[in-house]
Amino acid sequence: MSGVRRYLVTGGGGQLATALVDLLDGEVFVAREEALDLRDGPAVAAAVRAFAPDVVLHTAAYTDVDGAERDEATATAVNALGTRHLAAALRGAHTQEHETLSWVHGTVVRTAWLFSATGRNFATTILALARERVTTGSREPLRVVDDQVGSPTYAGHLAAAVVAALDAGLSPGIYHMAGGGACSWCELAREVVALAGLRVTVEPITTAQAARPAPRPAFSALASERGVPQPPCWQDGVAAVMDELFETP
Repeated sequence: MSGVRRYLVTGGGGQLATALVDLLDGEVFVAREEALDLRDGPAVAAAVRAFAPDVVLHTAAYTDVDGAERDEATATAVNALGTRHLAAALRGAHTQEHETLSWVHGTVVRTAWLFSATGRNFATTILALARERVTTGSREPLRVVDDQVGSPTYAGHLAAAVVAALDAGLSPGIYHMAGGGACSWCELAREVVALAGLRVTVEPITTAQAARPAPRPAFSALASERGVPQPPCWQDGVAAVMDELFETP
């Protein structure tokens, strides 16, 4: 059997999948939503049989928590049913040389407040809003929740930690991997604005004032424990995003 690992990465085009693909050493099949609908069980089984991966990195998810309040059926279909289809496909997949990773050998990595330079996330949204105010000359402050605390995690740092844990042969189980330290959404927004060099005021508000459809926990910081690699502090993650977004050709 070839020594080259075969990776199947779901959630292609997303923040974590994009960062992982840049780091994986082997044959990589990236499953994008338009090419593989995880809600379609037979299609998922066929994809797993065809590629016969050694490792599956399942990053696809419905992450719009407010959207999930309005459309619970879609969120459940993607996050629960889609994952179930993938697990079933892995349990039943065989090749002439080996059986692929089964769900009983799976590892779950929990993270928090993921952001990157890719796509729409908190950091890029805050940056866009701040730039708009500077461009239009508006003095209206950015109002950001200050009574929710978590562990902002740069996707590039998380991907590196996941790959390192995978290469080290991390035992099956549930692990936390998140950016070091903790802050509020308001503090994170201020860091983004400051590193971007934009003169925009970030004003703290409460969760009640934000009036969002889905409830949020007041404290959701995660500590990377049980011997897993610790991603760098969240401030380093913001700096990395700014470097990506403002790098000169």
